[in-house]
This record gives sequence, structure tokens and C-alpha cells, in this order.
Amino acid sequence: MRTTTLTIRRPFDAHVHLRTGSTLRAVTPCTTARFGRAVIMPNTEPPIETVAQAALYKKEILSAVPSGQSFDPLMTLYLTKNLTPADIEKGATHDVCKIYGVKSYPFGATTNSQYGFRSILEAKDIVRTLEETGIPLLLHGEVHVNEQGEAEDPYDGERLFIADTLPRLLESYPKLKISLEHITTIEAIEFMEKNGESGKLVATVTPHHLLYDRRHAFSGGYRALLHCKPLVKRHEDRERLRDMMKKGFPFVYAGTDSAPHPESKKFSSCCAFGVFNAPAAVELYAHVFDDIGALNKLEDFLSVNGPRFFGLAPDIDTIKLEKKDWHITEPIVTDEGTRIFPIYHAIHGLGNEVMRWKIA
Repeated sequence: MRTTTLTIRRPFDAHVHLRTGSTLRAVTPCTTARFGRAVIMPNTEPPIETVAQAALYKKEILSAVPSGQSFDPLMTLYLTKNLTPADIEKGATHDVCKIYGVKSYPFGATTNSQYGFRSILEAKDIVRTLEETGIPLLLHGEVHVNEQGEAEDPYDGERLFIADTLPRLLESYPKLKISLEHITTIEAIEFMEKNGESGKLVATVTPHHLLYDRRHAFSGGYRALLHCKPLVKRHEDRERLRDMMKKGFPFVYAGTDSAPHPESKKFSSCCAFGVFNAPAAVELYAHVFDDIGALNKLEDFLSVNGPRFFGLAPDIDTIKLEKKDWHITEPIVTDEGTRIFPIYHAIHGLGNEVMRWKIA
């Protein structure tokens, strides 16, 4: 019998960008309508690199949650050269603001990544403190600049990280908890299938890397709404990622990497990195899992595996999805009048994209 409705525990987003100010006020309700908890990325401007800053940021996020909704933002710190072991230790005590992870961005790799180290291997004191406190290291796993200071091909960045940097990191810090964020390549998938371990080495997957390959990104001209880091990869990589979802590994789960940008930055000659998928993230995951015949794996992927890694129980509340075709026809508009366009948009997406599932 064909499934037409689906009830699952309220999902958990392990990787979301909310920005600040008017953008945050506009996009936060998109996330809170779908997710009960989310791990908040710290690459704001300026970055979140102290527990005190994280506490203020959390307060700003909670002020944007619509009345009647419950939402728990799980705060993180940005691994900048200003981040200290003392602040990590403070974040582990819960006194000011509990810190659920420290995010590493390679220098220059993506939006507001100018504060990061060239390589995570340079941040020895920080990584050692993470290992000691049990706070997870959230890795943007790409090599952007090599040891000679030369830029690498951005399509090769994840492959290079998996081949060299990650094994060295695991060998040097055997008790470190690591989340390899937004994996995209066959090499990363094979590494995780061989070495992934709940509570130790896990990975997040975005809806857009499950939906698209780089043929889509260049379909009819370059598609700004698909311009992101990591870049969408080959068809073979996407198919291998979808195949991984069928296997239902407990160490793989949802991290939308929803990353909003104003229209002026997204549709420009210097297109900003980031896919904004929050207005339909859960629906798009359901769409993909239905396509690949894995709806029975969806709840663990969306609602169980992520909380488990962060030491939390799955949400007791539920959401209901129904099999229903729909389109995204409008942008999100901030209180300052700025438009933010999500993927699958009827005009600025690939055109005529139909979502098969909708929150009831």
C-alpha cells in the first residue's frame, strides 16, 4: 500500500545558519516551524567566539521564535585564532551558555570563513581541549589552501581532506568527537561507511546535495540558488550519497546547512555561497527518501541520530507530513523589505520543481 501520510518525531537540524538582525527575524520561523532543536552555526559577522557572545546570540534567536512555538537553539563557537581553551571549558560547564560544538571553517572556504585556520591541524590547543571536554568538533571538511599556500581546486577540497587531513586528525586525537559536516563525495561516503561510529565520528547530509548534481548547477546558465560550499558534485557522487541514505546508518543525520543571503548578494557577479532551504527542508528530505524507497529510514535520519550524538533524547512532539504536490512561489521578505529566495523557487530555481510532500 502506498504511503500518503507520515508522522515522525519532531526533526532535529544539526547545521543551520540564521544570521543576525532582520535576516534572522525573517528566516528563524522557517526553521522553528519544522525543527524542535537546531545546532546554530557561528560564522556571523562578527563571529561567535566566546561563551558570552553565544549567550547573547541565543537570546536574539529566541526573540525571533513565533509565539506558541517551542524551539531550542544549540549554540556553538567558531574556531578562530581568538578562541581560547578557557572559553571552551566555560562552555562545557553550562554556567553562562552551554556550548554543543566548535565549528572549524578552513580560511577563505565559504561565507565569513576569513577568521579560520588554514588547517584544523594547526589548532592543537583548541582540539586538545575539545577532546578533554567532550565537546564535538564540527568540521567543514575541505582543503582550501594547501601547505604551500596554493589554492586547491574547490571540487577536490573534500577529497583531499578525507585522504590526508582527517586520518591525521583521528590518529592524533583518538578520543575526539567529530562531526564531518555536509558530506558530498564518494570518498567521504566510503570513509564514513568504513569508520563512522555513533557518538564518535558522524556526518551530516543536506537536502540540496541529495537533490542536485553539478549538471543542475549549470542548467541553462549558472544557478545562483545552488551556489554553495561544498559545491554540488558529480551525478555519481549524488547517487552514492542517496544510496547511503538507504542503509540507515546511525551515525548519519540531517544538517540542512540552510544559509540565507539577500537577493543583492545572491544574484550578483560575486554570488554568495549558501543554499537557503529552510522553508522546505523537511519536505525536501521526505521527497528524496520517498524517491529512493527509504521512507522507513526518514525518522531516524531526521529525528533520532542527531540528538543522540549531542547527548539528547529525541523530541517527544511529532509532526505530520502528507503526500501532496506543491510549489514555492514566494521569497522570504525581511522587515526591511529584503527578499531572500529559497531553492525550489518556481522562478529562480530550475523551473517547474514540484515537492511531493508537505507538512500537514
